[in-house]
Amino acid sequence: MSEVILKATKRVPGKAAAKLLRKEGNIPGVYYTKNQDPIHFSVNSLAIRPVVYTAEAKIVSLQVDGSKGLNCILKEVKFDPITDKIVHFDLLGVAAGEMIVVDIPIHLIGQSIGVREGGVIEHVIHKVHVKVDPSKMPEHIDIDVTNMNIGDAVHISDISVAGVEFLDKPEAVIATIMPPKTADVAADAGEVVEPKLVGEDE
Repeated sequence: MSEVILKATKRVPGKAAAKLLRKEGNIPGVYYTKNQDPIHFSVNSLAIRPVVYTAEAKIVSLQVDGSKGLNCILKEVKFDPITDKIVHFDLLGVAAGEMIVVDIPIHLIGQSIGVREGGVIEHVIHKVHVKVDPSKMPEHIDIDVTNMNIGDAVHISDISVAGVEFLDKPEAVIATIMPPKTADVAADAGEVVEPKLVGEDE
């Protein structure tokens, strides 16, 4: 599990103060953890990008005003509905031994037999909902699709990772190999419509 260091500055909570921070190119955030008051802080808009825009699950080491890093995970992000820019985010404090619920990205690896035969791979679930000890949290979960044929599918129940409890429905499909689309088109093009004679079925 890799770690991202996020340097932050303590801030005064409030909508007006948050609006001013955004004008200055900073993003307001809040750190939450058990039995502790929330910590309100802000970070440079560029500093938060590696935390939000990533295909990996990461532990964040939050350093407020140069203090010792607080281990946490990204819990929630709010975007501007018009510009799609990040306007606020929440971090959740974590500790080794305390189970957390988090989303882990799924990576498909290998080229399947079905794809080599002209099939199309459909990646249905890109992240799985899991319960895990943060000290054992994988950055992502690899699924090898090499031996999958056309019509095959891999489900939540088919994968197992030590220390990870999957919370999604066991029957949920993660990926499947679909038949070639060209085959369907050809089949449609090959249909013969019998001409209907005048007076028939009357």
